[in-house]
Amino acid sequence: MRRAVVALAAGALLVACAPDPTADVAGSSWQVTDIWTTPGEPSALPPQSAGLARLAFGEQSLSGHTGCAPIQGTVTFTRAGEPARTEDADTLRIDHIEGDTAADDCPALHTHEQLRELLAPGAEFDLRHAERELTLTLRVDAVDRPAIGLAAI
Repeated sequence: MRRAVVALAAGALLVACAPDPTADVAGSSWQVTDIWTTPGEPSALPPQSAGLARLAFGEQSLSGHTGCAPIQGTVTFTRAGEPARTEDADTLRIDHIEGDTAADDCPALHTHEQLRELLAPGAEFDLRHAERELTLTLRVDAVDRPAIGLAAI
């Protein structure tokens, strides 16, 4: 009996230590963890916005919440300028996006405004996907380009 208890405990420890599986770009929920807009400054995501903003992607869609209002739209994923599946893509383009207006007293208003500015129709992002992290870096002619950091939830 004692051996069975020890074996069960060891198995539970191995399961608890196992890494989380990789999250796919499409079909996973992504929480906004960082928004970098000002060169030389840390992420501009205020503490009151933590955990409120999130995004989800489909092969041609984007939906989510800015922390103040829902958003949805259509996107195109490409690799080397050619259409690609989300898992193979290195670029994301916002084709169309719409969302509700945020209330003036929303605690995540700053984050809402930043996301609405960055996730604009025609915006193109370099897409970097690493296990459970996703980074969208705006394609603009600047050394320190604005970016959105996301973590799988």
